[in-house]
Amino acid sequence: MQEKDPEKGMLVRKIEEGTVVDHIPDWKAQTVSKVLRLDKLARMQSEISVAILQNVDSKTLARKDVIKIDRWHVDEKEADILSLIFPGITVNYINEWKVSKYSSKVPDTIEGRIKCPEVNCISNSGREPVVSKFVTLKRDRLLQCHYCDTTVEFERIPDLVSA
Repeated sequence: MQEKDPEKGMLVRKIEEGTVVDHIPDWKAQTVSKVLRLDKLARMQSEISVAILQNVDSKTLARKDVIKIDRWHVDEKEADILSLIFPGITVNYINEWKVSKYSSKVPDTIEGRIKCPEVNCISNSGREPVVSKFVTLKRDRLLQCHYCDTTVEFERIPDLVSA
């Protein structure tokens, strides 16, 4: 099964099982890929395919990026982190050709996925068995480190994602 963009003539294969991350601002798919660690995923799981479409026509955004991940579902916590960076993003799960939209929510806390930028934070110490933890300050669009109170703008999250 294939979808054809009538204006561009682009053919894109539909997926039976997997995830489609849609409404990504144009030229930002690489940021989404980094947050989801898709390069690492594709190397570790040979049966997974990733298609990244950039700068395609969109009725709502004028231009957008789309990521299709065949045979893998993005974790809901990962989808929630993406919604912090790009509030308009949509995550669609595909099961037996049927689409269900995930309604992402701003998480209250994020543990173990984001590295604190404060080098002296206890979460960066190799001597302590401490996992990074951030509290979401939703109104200010900031994360605050649970241990050292350092704040991070939502836009900086991709630079601090743990491998």
